[in-house]
Amino acid sequence: MGEETAVCRRSIHYQLSGSQEGTEDRYIRDHGRETATHRKAVTVMMGMKMVHDTVEIQDADWTYTYDLQEKTGTKTTNPLKYMTEEYNKLTAAEREQVRKNAESVGASFMQGMNGKVEENVTTILGQGCDRTSMMGTTVHMIHGTAIPLKTETEMAGMKMASVATAFDEGKVDDTFFQHPAGIEAVHDRQADEMSRTMATQTMAMLKDPDGMKKMEQGATIPGLGPGEGNEADKEMMEQVDRIMKGMGGK
Repeated sequence: MGEETAVCRRSIHYQLSGSQEGTEDRYIRDHGRETATHRKAVTVMMGMKMVHDTVEIQDADWTYTYDLQEKTGTKTTNPLKYMTEEYNKLTAAEREQVRKNAESVGASFMQGMNGKVEENVTTILGQGCDRTSMMGTTVHMIHGTAIPLKTETEMAGMKMASVATAFDEGKVDDTFFQHPAGIEAVHDRQADEMSRTMATQTMAMLKDPDGMKKMEQGATIPGLGPGEGNEADKEMMEQVDRIMKGMGGK
């Protein structure tokens, strides 16, 4: 069990500084298919202090978000589930087209955002990291994964940083994945519909041989308002990338 546990269970502890100060503890198991994030932080903005005490738990089906201060909770379907469902409907030829378009879109997106990706350029807590810089944010992720060990953001006069202070393998207690007692997670069905629409439209565009051309011409995903496109594109590409890597297998 020891070797398997080391591979599929991780815990990472972060120190938050800048506009938001506090700690974040992230627990990962089942090769990244299940995560639990516990955050305790304080944000000071325009003289106002906001206290954050939250827990987010994600599994293959759901994302649960709990506010321990307000004693409220929501749950939404894991967006990757919709993306995977759409991907599984495709023929072998369509999946190959998705791969080609996803690679092209990823490169085009980074270029359009003046982004830069450098592989294995830093070492943090003994882990080789890839460095991605884009739109005022620099992220150091464990090589070949989507696990960040250092994130720095400077935007609109605000500076924030999240730096890992400890990285452990095989030391994840199941209690960290327990849902807070006495708080009901209310199903946000509107968010689910938006995620389903995004998955359907994204996969339809990626399987289209002319999909890349349409994206370059400014085609957007229905249901998004002004200014939401860039963030949606980023989220979409992350989800497609996870499917390409075996639906979160790293």
